[in-house]
Amino acid sequence: MTRTFRARRMTLRSRLIAIAVSVLVIVGFGIGAASYLTVRSSLMGDLDSQLQEMAAQAGGQTRPPGEPGPDPGDGPGPGLRYLFQPGVGDGAVVVAEGAGEDRGLIARTGSGEPLDLPAEAVAAFAATAPADGSRPETVTIPDLGAYRVVSTTEGVGPDSVTTVFGLPQARVDASLGRIAVTTALVVTAGVVLTAVLLGVLIHRQLGELRDVARTARKVTELDLGAGRPELSLRVPDELAVPGTEVGDVGASMNRMLDHVSRALEERYRGNEQMRRFVADASHELRTPIATIRGWADLTKPHRENVPPEVSLSLSRIDSGAERMSRLVDDLLLLARLEAGRQPEEGTTDVSAILVELVEDAHVVHRDHDIALDLPPRALEVRGTGDRVRQVVSAVVTNACVHTPPGTRVSVEARAEGRGSDAEVVVSVTDDGPGIPEEIVGRVFDRFVRGDSSRSREDGAEGGSSGLGLAIVKGLVDLMGGSVAVDSSASGTTFLLRFRAV
Repeated sequence: MTRTFRARRMTLRSRLIAIAVSVLVIVGFGIGAASYLTVRSSLMGDLDSQLQEMAAQAGGQTRPPGEPGPDPGDGPGPGLRYLFQPGVGDGAVVVAEGAGEDRGLIARTGSGEPLDLPAEAVAAFAATAPADGSRPETVTIPDLGAYRVVSTTEGVGPDSVTTVFGLPQARVDASLGRIAVTTALVVTAGVVLTAVLLGVLIHRQLGELRDVARTARKVTELDLGAGRPELSLRVPDELAVPGTEVGDVGASMNRMLDHVSRALEERYRGNEQMRRFVADASHELRTPIATIRGWADLTKPHRENVPPEVSLSLSRIDSGAERMSRLVDDLLLLARLEAGRQPEEGTTDVSAILVELVEDAHVVHRDHDIALDLPPRALEVRGTGDRVRQVVSAVVTNACVHTPPGTRVSVEARAEGRGSDAEVVVSVTDDGPGIPEEIVGRVFDRFVRGDSSRSREDGAEGGSSGLGLAIVKGLVDLMGGSVAVDSSASGTTFLLRFRAV
């Protein structure tokens, strides 16, 4: 998951809190680190001053190179004798090396007199001590810990004596540790408290934006595709006053909803006008078409007595009038379905209808391999027999007519669900060339045909009007069911779902 994707998934509230807390953490720990370093510098400076004062009082002042120092004489050197004075702090160390003397003492307040250092500690102090005249340094001695040390050299040549003075750094380290822990706790508590307060404040400040989003969600839940759409939802006036970020968004959304509402109203009026026109035109066409068919029927007994070309013309008139009559009936049925007519009550055994339809299909479409798969018990669905038959017949006929010879068409029915969710599912599957991808999503719209990729040619005898599947969807919706299609280059499947009895 990329950083950009994670940021997009975070809410605005979370991002604001994260940014504020990040800044606070950086600033807080920056101040804490600066304070820690300042205090450390001060404490180490005090310790170095004590160390320098100790070296000066012990007679270990730095002398110019080559200048002879005092003769240490018998007993401890002047540096070592310093530890025998009262008031020397616990843990102070003096190590003398050279002129036949390699000895170290450490002051212990509980023992009265300084104690001798082990030879290993003496060697460690002598090996790690800075050169004469250098600034104090921190060294770590086994079993003793960290020490701040400085050294001086008295005398030259074989008689020179290097004295190392050291003060324990434990108290300074302990103080710095407490300061670090305290600073971390204070900064952490401040960050947590600030995050909580920011969360509450930002949550309140974003309340208006949530109200705008709530309005948008309600709009998305509206069914604007059927019937007369009513888009009356708007962002409240107090949230749609331009001048603030939320006000600008609210005002823009209200203007957008106004435009959408007008567009939906215009679309509805246009569709209503088209439906009325189709219904009126279909009614008006019924009479002249019936007249043409009537006169054509009157000529049937006499067609053997007229020239062949006249008989063929009359047959063409008869078949054309019949097709036109079916088209008018389909248009009128669609107009009634789109007008929201109440469904007709009834129950039907869809298994018996499928058996009859498949038997008829075997006779009409001999060049197709048609199979039927039914459960042993009858499948009762809600809907009148005529309407259920019309729906299933249209889908089976569509699969046979719009696929090339040799295509296998499988018809299957099964029961799914229980209780109020019980359904009867009828599937019609063919292994033909499939429906073009560009029209499969609108195959249930009016006047949509996929003949260019299937077997039937446009304009052929009995050609498709593009209304069959639109009528199927309208009838299935009227009966409380649903219809879906899944098509690919290897075949097409129509799923009809009816409410089970």
